[in-house]
Amino acid sequence: MIPAAELFRGQALDGACPAMLAGVARDSRRAHPGDAFVSQGDDPVHSREAEANGAAVVAARSHGGLRTVHPRWTFARASAAAAGLDRRCPPLAAVTGTKGKSTTVHFLAAALGPGAARVGTVGWHDGVSERPNSQTTPPPDELHAFLAGLPAGCPGVALEASSHGADQHRLAGLRLAALAVTGLGHDHLDYHRTAAAYCQAKLRTVRLLAPGAPCVVNADDARAALFLHAARCAGAVPVALGRARLARRGAGWTLDGGELPTPLPGAFNAWNAAAALLMAEAMGVPRELACGRIAAAPPPPGRFELLAREPLTYVDYAHTPESIANLVAALREAHPGRRLALVFGCGGDRDPSKRAPMGRAAAAADVVVVTTDNSRSEDPAAIAAQVLAGLAGHAQAEAEHERGAAILRARALAGVDGVVAVAGKGHETTQTIRGQVRQWSDRDFVRTLERPA
Repeated sequence: MIPAAELFRGQALDGACPAMLAGVARDSRRAHPGDAFVSQGDDPVHSREAEANGAAVVAARSHGGLRTVHPRWTFARASAAAAGLDRRCPPLAAVTGTKGKSTTVHFLAAALGPGAARVGTVGWHDGVSERPNSQTTPPPDELHAFLAGLPAGCPGVALEASSHGADQHRLAGLRLAALAVTGLGHDHLDYHRTAAAYCQAKLRTVRLLAPGAPCVVNADDARAALFLHAARCAGAVPVALGRARLARRGAGWTLDGGELPTPLPGAFNAWNAAAALLMAEAMGVPRELACGRIAAAPPPPGRFELLAREPLTYVDYAHTPESIANLVAALREAHPGRRLALVFGCGGDRDPSKRAPMGRAAAAADVVVVTTDNSRSEDPAAIAAQVLAGLAGHAQAEAEHERGAAILRARALAGVDGVVAVAGKGHETTQTIRGQVRQWSDRDFVRTLERPA
């Protein structure tokens, strides 16, 4: 049993509840005898179900023994306390922003050393093995159980902080030893509705920083000053990281004049590596050691991953206008003079306003084959038409809705000396079309195209 005062420490709740509670639940079907049930949707029907399952008290906006203005925040804080994370928690570092989160988290976990954990779009990694993760930032109770189960010697956890997760307070109750803000682009407006609301959700993550912790902000982003100011207001240390500190040296990069390991091509990946390096250093890893670990790390799956040749064929997760533009620019830089073909689609039942802009960003490639991503309940042809509207006037842009055929078409148009980028799905292993989920992996398919040495 847990003292209610400990479970709800620091929370201004109205009402009364038993002095001792068994735990806290957010799903009425999984409430146990003696639990506090926190009603996320403020639905009395779910609260009654939780009580029927033995919940000792209900916390909700408009009913129950305890009233709370922010049920999601209340639950996340109470769940962290119930998991004992207020007493023992491995060092946590987060990465937020529209693009680059997975790569930066991957590099940071490598820099923290053996046994470091990471949580994000690619999966849950406990320092030993990995399993899939259905949400970039998991629900609080799932995340807390994972963190509480890590060994005492875990050197740290690198996690992705999504805008959905921030808006729903999934990280409330946790303290960050470091944060990186990669920058904001065009994404998730189907959920947030406006760019301002999207930015506000990202800003919430800054408030989780421990006093004196570094907040590494992309200094070249249009909203950099806003995030640097927020870091100062939170009592954190703002760290501007941009072109002024990153420079080319031959085929590689430098940070503040010193060599920077860059396992992946592109200026944006140099930034990701530098941010990981600065966070690891702030968390106690000597810079030289962190550099060596990042340089030796395997590439993150489905992030600028070269999987076939003749033509060179990469798989990447780019799925916003900005990330498509960055991908094309990085490939131009890595392979100057080669014919470049790009294959990508846009997700259905998601922000349709980014489809034409993604087409416009893709126009920098020589060949564009628009295909099906996760069309979900929408018509794949209708989505492709919206993307192609942004490619109006492009000399060689076409649609091929079957993804495998689209990849083969792009490779044929690129020629054996060309370069192909397959964007949008990265590490994913399924595809949802017209509501049906089927097995599909860009990585596996492209690997089958590799010619024997």
